[in-house]
Amino acid sequence: MVAAMKLRVGNPLRKLVLIKLADNASDIGECWPSYQHIADQCEISKRSVMNHITALCESGLLRKEIRKGGPKGNSSNVYFLTLDGGAPPAPGVVQQIHQGGVAGSPPSESPALGGSAGAAPRTSHSSESVNEPVIEPVATPAPAEVVPSRPCGLVLVVDRTDAPRVEIPADMPGPKDQSCKTFKVWANYAMAYRKRYHGAWPVWNAKVGGQLGQLVDRLGADVAHHVAAHYLKISDAAVLRKCHSLNELLANAESYHTQWVTGQRINGTTARQMERTDANVSAAEQAAQMVLAKRQAGERNEYL
Repeated sequence: MVAAMKLRVGNPLRKLVLIKLADNASDIGECWPSYQHIADQCEISKRSVMNHITALCESGLLRKEIRKGGPKGNSSNVYFLTLDGGAPPAPGVVQQIHQGGVAGSPPSESPALGGSAGAAPRTSHSSESVNEPVIEPVATPAPAEVVPSRPCGLVLVVDRTDAPRVEIPADMPGPKDQSCKTFKVWANYAMAYRKRYHGAWPVWNAKVGGQLGQLVDRLGADVAHHVAAHYLKISDAAVLRKCHSLNELLANAESYHTQWVTGQRINGTTARQMERTDANVSAAEQAAQMVLAKRQAGERNEYL
């Protein structure tokens, strides 16, 4: 756990998956939790877990083996953490550790429920069995130098239905998995921010992810990304002073939603204009009522 915490893997969710594996691992760095168990504990999708594990394998921090067998003939994954750069344990050593009365029994038959090796199992476990079919090839170690490639198929849904979709640059921070809850709203906010602030990306961190999750919960997944992009068009002085911070967007999410729906941008000047207009209308209504009241009083006097 200490070694995992000290490492920099370049992605907060990937580091969370690595820490979860380290939490389940034995002293020799071995564990076998299921994808679903990791997803439940990390509160992310199963597909995200699979992608992050593949990336950890490619970076040399993790090695994955497929073990055949088990009571129903299912396959399972066994992971070996190599956080210190050392070699993972040999397969023979692994088999000796998992002997539960039958020599060479696979990890899927081990009594340690959470997918961790050793006599004392971890206390936080998913109710799902750790055995699951393997639907992906075993990751092979990456070359010494890996040149990041430009992501393919990632497109930005902008805040206008008639606008073309645009490709997201590879250097955009934040989530890249399109199934992630905050991917669409973050992509729209980040791309609009970059356009407004001359190529500068907004900061991505755990707090930003939480704020965007709250925004999606309040406005809905089909609307939040539209409002986020529209927010960057606001030119109110108070918003500009804070460089369109997410704190302001989240604090007044419903107000910006109304502005997006109506197409009306309200700042200090427009608010004062609206206030004066309402005051003028109110004064005109009062004057009309006074004239009407006098006219009615005059008509009554004629009949007396």
